[in-house]
Amino acid sequence: MDVSIIIVNYNTKQLLADCLATVFEKTKDVAFEVIVADNASTDSSEEYIKEHYPSVKWINSGENLGFGRANNLGAKYASGKYLFLLNSDTLLLNNAIRIFFDYAESHQHEGIGTLGSWLLDKNEKPNNSFGFFPCPKNEIGYLLGKYQLPSLSDITEEKEVDYITGADLFIEKRLFDKLDGFDKNIFMYYEETDLQYRIAQRGLSRKIIPGPRIIHLEGGSFKNKGLSLKRFLMAQTSYNYYLRKNFHGLNYYLNRVMLCLIRLTLFITTKWTVAEKIKAYYLVLSGK
Repeated sequence: MDVSIIIVNYNTKQLLADCLATVFEKTKDVAFEVIVADNASTDSSEEYIKEHYPSVKWINSGENLGFGRANNLGAKYASGKYLFLLNSDTLLLNNAIRIFFDYAESHQHEGIGTLGSWLLDKNEKPNNSFGFFPCPKNEIGYLLGKYQLPSLSDITEEKEVDYITGADLFIEKRLFDKLDGFDKNIFMYYEETDLQYRIAQRGLSRKIIPGPRIIHLEGGSFKNKGLSLKRFLMAQTSYNYYLRKNFHGLNYYLNRVMLCLIRLTLFITTKWTVAEKIKAYYLVLSGK
């Protein structure tokens, strides 16, 4: 088996069905399997997919494991040389999986850790495809609007990045297993950041390549317009854990101080109530 495609599902029946339709239509000349790791959906996803796509391996988690742990579960059932972690809200426009596979095979000795594509939005314009490892410099860069979506000319080139978004992550299964997959302590947000930080520590690259064309329907700009309190609290909890895990001593405390200063902008950039802003900022201060 060349590639195991793993898709995490949580009550996204129609998105998943649309995604699978493009996977089976566009993927040619490569041996692949599709594994759906389901986080205890209640929208009849399982019945629908088993009826319309009987070849799909459906793995029931029994509970909502979050993104990382569900992918880890799917990987246990994978038999491919490579894993392709694909969001359910994506659509393949070409034979992307074969392109990833051919690139990985022809660059086996170049120290590549992960591959991803220049993702597109629903209008087939450049979308958010990668990010920068959390640190004060990059946090300030986001605030100042330094990091913008790529232009049409950008997406014709290869690019080494800090980390590729989890929407389309191509990785050798052997490496994924060596790393013990995603950190099980992260429910959602920063799990792909943490995984690829560990890959970077091994001296392996994370690379965006032109060729694969994939729409990510839930992508968008780097700006968090309309950021909900619930989403912020979940993301900040993961961020705090990421810092505690990967930074130590003076480096950790410098990052924490800068983060606390930067997050003061919550009081002017969000539309939350005063009580909600205080709750959010307390989480930042606590580092928990």
